[in-house]
Amino acid sequence: MARGLTNFNPDELRAHRLNLYAQPHRTSMTAEELAEAVGASKAQILAYENGHRVPDPPRVRALARALGVHPWQLMDSDRGSWTLADFRRASGLRAQDVVTRLSVSPKNYRRFENEGIVPSRRPQFVDQVASVLGITHQTVERAIDRTPAVQQRQSRAFELVVAMAERYVPKAGPWRGPALDDPNLLELAAAYGRPAQRIQRVLTYELGELRQSHVRAQRERVIADYDTDLTRQSSARYALNRWHEVFDKELVRIPRRLEKFHRTAQPSDVWQLLVDLHNVDAAVRLDSSTWAVTRLLCKDPDVLPRYLVERTRFHDVEVCRLTGPGTAHVLSYAGLYAALYPGVRKPSRGTPRAASKSRGTAGSDAFTLPNRTERLVVPQPILETMRAVIATSKNGLSLPLSPSYDLVVGLNSLAAMIPQEDDKPE
Repeated sequence: MARGLTNFNPDELRAHRLNLYAQPHRTSMTAEELAEAVGASKAQILAYENGHRVPDPPRVRALARALGVHPWQLMDSDRGSWTLADFRRASGLRAQDVVTRLSVSPKNYRRFENEGIVPSRRPQFVDQVASVLGITHQTVERAIDRTPAVQQRQSRAFELVVAMAERYVPKAGPWRGPALDDPNLLELAAAYGRPAQRIQRVLTYELGELRQSHVRAQRERVIADYDTDLTRQSSARYALNRWHEVFDKELVRIPRRLEKFHRTAQPSDVWQLLVDLHNVDAAVRLDSSTWAVTRLLCKDPDVLPRYLVERTRFHDVEVCRLTGPGTAHVLSYAGLYAALYPGVRKPSRGTPRAASKSRGTAGSDAFTLPNRTERLVVPQPILETMRAVIATSKNGLSLPLSPSYDLVVGLNSLAAMIPQEDDKPE
């Protein structure tokens, strides 16, 4: 393998073998000793150190283990533009190792590493790859963005989107979006590895937003061209230029939005959970210590994507809330999800404090565990269902939060209680 195909640094291997960094509890090794430790020959070790040969990922892992360092410490840290393949090799892993750990087909992993296409049935794939490689979600995203195939796709996607915008946005009549059999749309769908119907719905929304800017610009053009009042003409010309700028800016953003959306898009049921978590924030989150009770939100917490949702425990009660990127995801892509999944609940647009004031108080929707200060909440749709049952039966509800706590729900109250011994199941 040629040296240019990896980020292996021969000088780091030699430095760690000789312990030139004077690491405590570590002694230098001869080339023969290192060769024996990794099942290689002295000539191979010297070839690695002189840059004549490059070790494959399993050998890198073996070298690092023998030297008592992480595989990353044998890499060229000064080379900043690492691709995902570089990070994989730096972790001492072959593509097949990742395939095995993720239980994914070699074809799907190669498409992701080389083209940045996430398998359609693995919405948490970026998180999973990040976990296997020991890097962050953001690092995986940046590495994928450096992939030549991804850069070429975005460049071509811009050309295709511009062609469709020029054809459909100015078209008179009701807005229907691009035709399903449009060659540009079909090419874009193939490039992103998604069904044409899905891309059509997404583009109908994105180009529909452009159409609104186009319509406003046309109104200002009529005033600028035909109004007899010079002041109104001047104001309209300024507004016309502004709407043209908005149109161009939004047009340029569409390929990037498509790229990001199709890497992190969630199925409809998970999207609904994200919306419910966001609406918890908009309704009652007055500070950073407010959490939703995971058990009351969903049956399987593992469907919650790690990059978008933070999870933890207070005592033995599982709780969760949106991360910063999770909130940005909900607000940025709400329109795209609405186009894909009509009828799902929508995220609230109110600020937390404004929403709380409009409801009067958030106290009835939040509670604390005994001897804890964190505010726990029940997502509003679930709470409304509970209180509808209470209103009908005239009795309160008691639900298990965990082995140690029950949640007592009244028409205007929530409280966490430690079950009495008589109430605990035998």
